Amino acid sequence: MEDEVVRIAKKMDKMVQKKNAAGALDLLKELKNIPMTLELLQSTRIGMSVNALRKQSTDEEVTSLAKSLIKSWKKLLDGPSTDRDTEEKKKDTAITSQNSPEAREERYFALWELIYVKSHS
Repeated sequence: MEDEVVRIAKKMDKMVQKKNAAGALDLLKELKNIPMTLELLQSTRIGMSVNALRKQSTDEEVTSLAKSLIKSWKKLLDGPSTDRDTEEKKKDTAITSQNSPEAREERYFALWELIYVKSHS
């Protein structure tokens, strides 16, 4: 299964690099059908590939499915929260409440990337 996720990640990374997302929706649908684990997310870094594709894509279906996958995977990262995590979330909530929906969305994905990167350190 890891090989399959790595294969998809490589294809997505090439799409982002070439700025050609043809076939992205099919890859995202494949990912949706793969039972994801925290270990698989960490070892393949598929979340980074999906998020890069989401940022670049202008196709609403692609961005919507990418967001959905990222949100579902983020739940795997949400283990028992520490006091520090709680404080960071409070700060993030206070900041985002003053911004537009687009800025909140961008901050959400930036925070997700930070959490994801921290879990790899």
